[in-house]
Amino acid sequence: MQGLRVLCVLALLCGAGAAVRMPLANAAEVEGRDATTTTLYKGRVGERAVTLYLKSEPAPCGGDRRLISAIYRYDGVSKWLLLQATDDRKGHLALVESGLGTGVTGAMMLVDKGGTLKGKWISPDGERLLPVQLSKTAMGKAERDKLDDQLERTVYENNDC
Repeated sequence: MQGLRVLCVLALLCGAGAAVRMPLANAAEVEGRDATTTTLYKGRVGERAVTLYLKSEPAPCGGDRRLISAIYRYDGVSKWLLLQATDDRKGHLALVESGLGTGVTGAMMLVDKGGTLKGKWISPDGERLLPVQLSKTAMGKAERDKLDDQLERTVYENNDC
């Protein structure tokens, strides 16, 4: 029953298409409110190596709200998974993994600690909890372009009728 409550809370936090502010980029990376930022993280979910890519863009209605797009994969094991992302403007980030036809397959509740994301991965039934630790990783323009293309493909694959 507690697992169901956790998933309900996550579903509310990650409402479809919600505009969110992304606290994960520092002031040096953001040249203004209209800047798009991208961040690559590498680390572990439990014992498995993962790569996470976040893209933050200005919300169409202006203000300090941001739209976050996110994908991640278990390195060498899985294809890219689409994440629905939201935050609470206090450094807490909720990422819900789901796919077309698969529904929710897991969620991560993370806290930004100066370039490191730490928290827990939660199974859909709320029974399994795994530690998550991801560190910000530098990337060049070619890698950023490749990840942007992958993000676009993954969004399309998961939202195509």
